[in-house]
Amino acid sequence: MNLTAFAPWCEHRHMIKLPIETKHLYLRNFSQADWERVHLYGTIPEFSQYELWGPNSVEDTKAFISRMVAQVSQSPRYQFDLAVCLNDSSLLIGSCTIQLAAQESYVAHLGWAINPDYQRKGYATEAAQALIRCGFQELGLVVIYATCDTRNLPSIRVMEKLGMKRTGFIKGDKEFKDHIRDTVRYEILRQ
Repeated sequence: MNLTAFAPWCEHRHMIKLPIETKHLYLRNFSQADWERVHLYGTIPEFSQYELWGPNSVEDTKAFISRMVAQVSQSPRYQFDLAVCLNDSSLLIGSCTIQLAAQESYVAHLGWAINPDYQRKGYATEAAQALIRCGFQELGLVVIYATCDTRNLPSIRVMEKLGMKRTGFIKGDKEFKDHIRDTVRYEILRQ
């Protein structure tokens, strides 16, 4: 694939118009005031059982929020970690991220984290669909991928609902929390 053909079309490719609105959600930049909502679910051991982070201390959560707020001023910006909020109440219920592999990359990683009280309602899929659309249309990406622990069946289901295809398996990818992690990779290609 000739990637230089994308260059004129992607002249301002490090920009996503925010907030991103969907049927039930809107995605926006984080603010310092968000730390308490994030801390509510960041402290739950089961919530972070498949992740390298967590459960969070207050300091962990505040440091995370500070990194997210600092990210907004990066120029060019190639990492978008966004707060996921409900349209009807503005309540922050999680986060969703799309991060280019490198500043000038046409490949990006997609991720999500939804408060357990709001899971199994399709919110992770809805937020991730919005970022996939922005990734292809606004960032000019060619490939968007997501990875997760092979035991994380809810995330695997989200990837499949997004139309992503399994492209890889890494045995013994990481060791953390007294467990050797096996990882699956799913991808979706720009049409």
